[in-house]
Amino acid sequence: MKHWLAAFRLKTLPLALGAIILGSSLHELSFDFYIFLFATLTAIFLQILSNLANDYGDFVKGTDRHRKDRQLSGGAISKEAMLIAIALFTLLALGTGLYLLHLSFADNWSYWFGFLGLGIASIISAITYTVGKKAYGYNGLGDVFVFVFFGLIGVVGTAFLFNQMIEPAMWLSGTAYGCLCVGVLNVNNIRDLDKDVLTNKITLASKLGKEGALSYQITLMTVAFLGFIGHHLSNSYYSLAPFAVLILGYVHITRLKNAKTADDYNRQLKFLSLGSLVVVILFLIKLFV
Repeated sequence: MKHWLAAFRLKTLPLALGAIILGSSLHELSFDFYIFLFATLTAIFLQILSNLANDYGDFVKGTDRHRKDRQLSGGAISKEAMLIAIALFTLLALGTGLYLLHLSFADNWSYWFGFLGLGIASIISAITYTVGKKAYGYNGLGDVFVFVFFGLIGVVGTAFLFNQMIEPAMWLSGTAYGCLCVGVLNVNNIRDLDKDVLTNKITLASKLGKEGALSYQITLMTVAFLGFIGHHLSNSYYSLAPFAVLILGYVHITRLKNAKTADDYNRQLKFLSLGSLVVVILFLIKLFV
């Protein structure tokens, strides 16, 4: 069981949870626990699906042949078992997602089919990040997909589930959170930069180089700060979230610049992932309303 838990990469779940919590808070007067519950379950299943598919795709392409902490390349799980798990979590995400649409939209079929399309796109995106001949994670598009699915769809789409309304300021909070999530991916790509170059895996970090990728990370943290500030100004309330982004960004960038080993980068992955969830929690606590 420990090998499957390792394959699930539970440390990545805070990012998925943060998107749902943030989106659910944007329509607080319309909050529904069951919509929140099934949105959370769907997000968790999609994240685990993505992690399993990533393990499989990188193994098939040979990208992970140097890594013994991955379950396929380390020999702990077979290809056949991994494919079964990928199919299982696809069905789980589809099942909870369909019930979520029932809870949110009842018999409003236009919303049903629109969000069903987004759900199917999310499943396809989770799998094709590394799986397939045209895996977008190998062609420098990972940042775009993370920003769209964790930030815009994850946050704004979740908010829409509660009362079918989107306010302009929601795009600011979605953009802010999306940048934090892209930052986590960028740390991962900086860590693997040298190996990705050798295996012809194209990421934004491999194109920018380490110094360029660090500058990009600073930009992401800055946009996240501005996005949360913009949301607060638009809605005339304030929280400690922007201040937390400043502290998180300063500490994170300082440590990232001094990182030397894979363990150093892994610590920053965890730090930024958990820190992003803390930012979301602080966003919920309104000050000076």
